[in-house]
Amino acid sequence: MQGNYQTDQPTGLGHLPALLARLLEQSYRDQRTRSATLCDKNVVHIGTSVDKSKLGPETGHGDADTGTCRWYSRLSFLGRSSPAIIHALHAPSIAIPSIHLWQSVIQDAWNNGFDPDGAAHFSGHLIGKKQWIGTTEVYVALSRLGLKCQIIDFPKPSAPNGQHIKLIQWVEINRYTLDYFNSTSNLTDNNSTIKPKIEITNRFPLYFQHDGHSRTIIGIEINSDCQTQLLILDPAKRIDLSTNREEESHLSWTGIHQTPSSVRQSLSQKEHVTLNQPSLIYVLILSFWAAHRLTLKELSKKKQYQILCVLDQVPKPADSDPDQHKLHTIRSLRIL
Repeated sequence: MQGNYQTDQPTGLGHLPALLARLLEQSYRDQRTRSATLCDKNVVHIGTSVDKSKLGPETGHGDADTGTCRWYSRLSFLGRSSPAIIHALHAPSIAIPSIHLWQSVIQDAWNNGFDPDGAAHFSGHLIGKKQWIGTTEVYVALSRLGLKCQIIDFPKPSAPNGQHIKLIQWVEINRYTLDYFNSTSNLTDNNSTIKPKIEITNRFPLYFQHDGHSRTIIGIEINSDCQTQLLILDPAKRIDLSTNREEESHLSWTGIHQTPSSVRQSLSQKEHVTLNQPSLIYVLILSFWAAHRLTLKELSKKKQYQILCVLDQVPKPADSDPDQHKLHTIRSLRIL
């Protein structure tokens, strides 16, 4: 990677929720998917692109390049959907904020009384450092920018077999009870009185943290067996697809079964591919689902998880919010 990875404006693959929705629509027609709900289509995925050897030693919580991509895949959404947030910091409005900008947001929050324990851990200084960033730092940044957030802890598996059933249930239930993934458009129903099966919403994604890594929950899917799966973005999974509108219009679920098993296996093992039609169709189906579906069984690989959700769709100016001081102490909801 050329230039300064902390100050350079990053780039990424956009509109993945919309692409996934297209594939889910076909999966629904093929009776593989019963329903699915996705976050705002403008979320940008940015994979790991920084050489670990250039980032210095690991911290006690993980390495810096994971934190780098973690920032991008979560917080780039703010620059795209709410430019006013960037202006509130008297900084230029850009498509995807740099690491330096977000470090400035966190440090500014510390200087204004947010998370005294976290500030002490970093000695009150983060700008320019190559250190891992976690859930509390994301909470601090978003809260300082006027977005009300909530951290939900899942400290242990909720089933005897080590599965995180309550985590899946929380995401599934709260997309409705919290109105989190509130539908704004759909792909499967034209009748507005009928609940759509594949929904694209205007909501923020969910920050999803576990030991040493984090991902983004961009939606939820219920398959034909009534099993719930999380739809995620993972900064460790790089996807570079050369696509255009004409190619997107020809996306199809069929044809994958005509591909030799050796080719399917080879493609599914690739993390970074650049292919054109007709291979693009196969790669979209194989690598997208491998990279973006997270099952209950896969969740059992880790014992603890954290989710951060954004409760406010529209930010309140930090300096004019009389209740902002209540956010200085971080509290979380623990689900056992």
